[in-house]
Amino acid sequence: MSPHSSQYIIPHKQKKSKRYTLILFSSAGRQGAVAEADDLEQALQATGCDVIKMEWSEGRELRCMIESALSRIVSDCSLLIVCLMSHGCRGVLSGCDGEEIPVNDILHQFTYTLPDYLPMV
Repeated sequence: MSPHSSQYIIPHKQKKSKRYTLILFSSAGRQGAVAEADDLEQALQATGCDVIKMEWSEGRELRCMIESALSRIVSDCSLLIVCLMSHGCRGVLSGCDGEEIPVNDILHQFTYTLPDYLPMV
């Protein structure tokens, strides 16, 4: 994306242009969460995305997982899809220990780490 255009252009030579998906899921108190994450992974792989799927239980662990994944993909990522699966309400995720994790904190982590031109869905 560019501040000068509302269109996203996929380059012809895509050696350094990959589509990534992060599936970050918590199964604490969520029966069927693993199967749901597996189905999502298969669907996104079928679209040509490189999928990184990780299970988290605490906010600190989630933040570390995001940081680790972004450090691996930022150099050749042209599109990032983030799937964050958990219980929660009103803009807050719930960790397994009852910790409340504001969704905005997670979004800010992506914003501060990723280049401005990278579309995030």
